[in-house]
Amino acid sequence: MNLDALQAYLREVRHTPFRAGEHDCLTFSNAAWLRLHGRGWADDWLGRYLGPRGRLLRADELRKAFGFDAVEPAVDARLCRCTSVPPRGALVLSPGSVEARWILGASFGICVGSHAAHPGLHGLVFLPVEDITAAWVAE
Repeated sequence: MNLDALQAYLREVRHTPFRAGEHDCLTFSNAAWLRLHGRGWADDWLGRYLGPRGRLLRADELRKAFGFDAVEPAVDARLCRCTSVPPRGALVLSPGSVEARWILGASFGICVGSHAAHPGLHGLVFLPVEDITAAWVAE
């Protein structure tokens, strides 16, 4: 795990505004995971949550496209659930910023210690680790 590469990525995107399909919670967390582990955690999901003309799929369309009724079981199928305090670099799910959670009701982020980084309207938002509802680590 390359924590220095993660820190460099966070500095690069620190002021990048939320933009669905370009810099949203999935693209952000996947790119961070790529820097940490040399591969994305959801490479095959990128772009699949967008419909014609770049519109975001509705909840029922997402369930059909991904084959899961909820976000957490979909991630559980590919990563190891963390049942204790998430370590640096863990993928997390938390309320996130308002911009990032309007589809899933939550936002993917990356644990950076006592906080988790999430994309926000004007750049990264750092939420307390206590707000995290689920976390995963590489297998």
